[in-house]
Amino acid sequence: MRVRLTGRGRTFLTLGIAVIAVAALLGFPDITRIGALLAALPVLAVVSVWRARPRLEVRRDARPALLRPGDAGRVVLQVRNTGRRTVRQHLAEEQLDHALGGPTRFVLPRTVPGETRTAVYEVVGHQRGLYRPGPLAVSLQDPFSLARTRLTLPASGEIVVLPRIVPLDGSDLRRHGGAGDWPVPNQVAAHGEDDVSTRAYQHGDELRRIHWPATAHRAQLMVRQEEQPARRRAVLVLDSRRLAHHGRESGSFEWAVSALASVAVHLDARGHSLHLVSTETVREERAGSALPLPEILRHLALALPEAGDLEPVVAAARPLDAGLVVAVVGDGPPEPARQLARDRRSGTTGIMLALDGTGFDGSGPSSVAAVTDAALAAGWRVRPVTGETDVGALWRDITTVRAARLAASGGAVSR
Repeated sequence: MRVRLTGRGRTFLTLGIAVIAVAALLGFPDITRIGALLAALPVLAVVSVWRARPRLEVRRDARPALLRPGDAGRVVLQVRNTGRRTVRQHLAEEQLDHALGGPTRFVLPRTVPGETRTAVYEVVGHQRGLYRPGPLAVSLQDPFSLARTRLTLPASGEIVVLPRIVPLDGSDLRRHGGAGDWPVPNQVAAHGEDDVSTRAYQHGDELRRIHWPATAHRAQLMVRQEEQPARRRAVLVLDSRRLAHHGRESGSFEWAVSALASVAVHLDARGHSLHLVSTETVREERAGSALPLPEILRHLALALPEAGDLEPVVAAARPLDAGLVVAVVGDGPPEPARQLARDRRSGTTGIMLALDGTGFDGSGPSSVAAVTDAALAAGWRVRPVTGETDVGALWRDITTVRAARLAASGGAVSR
């Protein structure tokens, strides 16, 4: 923290030195004393501000921590005086990314040692991503505005702006094959999971159903469940290859992220457990684990196009056993996407949305036809996607039996 003279302080100092020089040259000692006083005032102001410099700590609480695009939230800012001196009223400026609305200024009142002052300001999520409010800049000056200091308190907390989520509807997903149509199967949880095969004892349960090993382990009565609940599983695959995406800020990658986020919300509301297979989850070794919806949305909010290929994502998706796979693939080298299509297991419903780069920035050539042909041959429901494709209309169309049968003849679903 540095103490600096203000414009007024520099003027006083310059004027004082000039008066001293002129008075000494002309031999007026009384005027010399006046000049010395003018020059001393800024110096005394610097010492005063330096001695009164605040010792503060800041804490932030974002409510809510997850924002949908266009939604408003609040940040509760608490500033505590940890020093031994009372901090005078001062101006504070909270630095914020322009995607949250830009910097905000407010006045923090006089604060005695140990006291906490609270300020609340509003943020609006304009663009998906992770943002950290701060740093907080606190400005303090002497009563004559001759010297000023600026204390910078670090950023803390985080606000995540989610991808754009489109409400989806449509009939229940059904598999299509030579023997007719039937519902997507449930995946039954594996045996041996205590939280699935046993539950806490309830009044009226038969004593013969008490599971003694689990009771001893948990130190409370546990009973066996006669049946294990079925869990429908879905795998979401995101192609994050930088070279496979086209268009500017609202280009194909943003469309892919928004589409997968919308599908995740839709499937979670229908009881599916979700796996997200992307470059990030593969790198963090989380692709093989079912993730709760807030974590899925957080990963998608932070997703960025990256250099690299799709092979690690395809390899991570291959061993996952699920009744439904939804993949959004970019318009890059087609072989990894075709391999993903060939890896579809028998009995699994596969939905592939193939991004057509020519429909986002007009560039070419496109590999979408090769990917579409391979996916159709492997039994996927597949549709090409352009920048005009509406996620809701596409999902409603592709999740019907009619869409599955006519996928080869249809183009992108437009607004």
